[in-house]
Amino acid sequence: MKSSIGTKALTTLLGVSLVGVASYLVYLLFKNDEEDDDYLSTLPKTSRFKVVELRIQNEMVRMLIGRNGNTIKQIEEQSNTKINFKSYDPNVAERVCIIRGSLDGCNIAENLIQEFIASQPVLEIFDMWVPQHFVGKIIGRCGEQIMQISSLSGAKIQFLDDDRSAPTRRLCIKGTKEQTLVAKSYIEDIVKKCEVNQQKLNASLAKREPRLPPKNLDAPKVAKEIPKVERISPVPGQPDSQFDVYVSAMVDPSHFWLQIVGPKATELDQLVEDMTEYYNKPENREFHVLEKVEVGDLVAALFKYDNKWYRAEVLRIIESNTSEPEAELYYVDYGDTDVVPCKDTYEVRTDFLQLHFQAIECYLSRIDPIGTTWSEAAVDKFEEWTHVAQWKRLSAKINGYTEREKTRAKREGSPVPGVDLFDVSNERDVDIAEELVKHGFAVFKKENELRLSTSRTTSTSNISVESM
Repeated sequence: MKSSIGTKALTTLLGVSLVGVASYLVYLLFKNDEEDDDYLSTLPKTSRFKVVELRIQNEMVRMLIGRNGNTIKQIEEQSNTKINFKSYDPNVAERVCIIRGSLDGCNIAENLIQEFIASQPVLEIFDMWVPQHFVGKIIGRCGEQIMQISSLSGAKIQFLDDDRSAPTRRLCIKGTKEQTLVAKSYIEDIVKKCEVNQQKLNASLAKREPRLPPKNLDAPKVAKEIPKVERISPVPGQPDSQFDVYVSAMVDPSHFWLQIVGPKATELDQLVEDMTEYYNKPENREFHVLEKVEVGDLVAALFKYDNKWYRAEVLRIIESNTSEPEAELYYVDYGDTDVVPCKDTYEVRTDFLQLHFQAIECYLSRIDPIGTTWSEAAVDKFEEWTHVAQWKRLSAKINGYTEREKTRAKREGSPVPGVDLFDVSNERDVDIAEELVKHGFAVFKKENELRLSTSRTTSTSNISVESM
């Protein structure tokens, strides 16, 4: 009986001991650095064991650890120490590196870490200010250009989200001194090429002569959905930016046409010169005589106000018992209209149709006329302030879309962009809509009406034009 009791007691004692040992091993396995520090502080200090703390800049910690921890493991092996870092605090610029080991080992590890940090290249941050309208050229299609510059230079390059309506945009370049210089040179080359191209474009557009179209309050609305018609196409991610335009024709502030200032405008000027040279020769016109002129036909016609030949669409045929039939034409690259004898319209030579039609119908988005229609004085002021067909640049910004009834021959419409127009040629930018309101010609739309008209609002910085 006594032997049985003794056996049970011994078994219980051994069980408790094993549980205690197992618990202690689990504790050692999962204890964190802070607990380790507390535990070590209870041990007697000897000359053979040491704990060293170093403060290291956050951006250097990742390089010190290395890919998969290889760099820090190598230092541990060389110094026979254990190295880890205290938890990351986003509010502190440094992290604490803890080295544990013998006195000699800690000294070796500390020296290796300091040597590694000293051997790292010094990173610099360089800011460049790039003209807003060149940003797209630097980024490139789908970011290809800026990624190539980053790859060639080794620098990190990024446009910052500053005010995108400002004339310039901040470009941040981060890398060594050599890397930032290489990246800067690539970007400067792109900007210089863009500036040269812009100067050539400006010189070409400066040769444009005033078109001086007639005022015609009954001018037709432009149909939007037609092959080879330009439209303003937004570039995602670049809101509230402005782009250069000409006002090429107008009916009133709620109905006018724009041309985008750019390479297509130069192409149009060349097209007009080529058409004029070609159709001025009677022998050439004989090859393009139309047997019958019908509504919706695209024709070549002389514009009597400047004696040049243009592309046009036939809106309607005007029959008369006393004279030959006439055609009301809509000039697809400018937006204005005219009436000419049908016999004076000709088939458009095929290669003259390659360029997209350049006239883009628009309206001032934020205002309405005083009363139901625009007064003659309001129309005159709008024509004066926007320099219609005088080829003076204005700045525009998309501010909504609206639906309009189909009025063009045989063609359906798509939403018409509403814009804000600014004259930026003087020291103070002039908002055309605000000026019309200030002079008593217009009123700002009510908030709910404006919200409806801008329900599809999209703004752009790098404006592109696409066929519709």
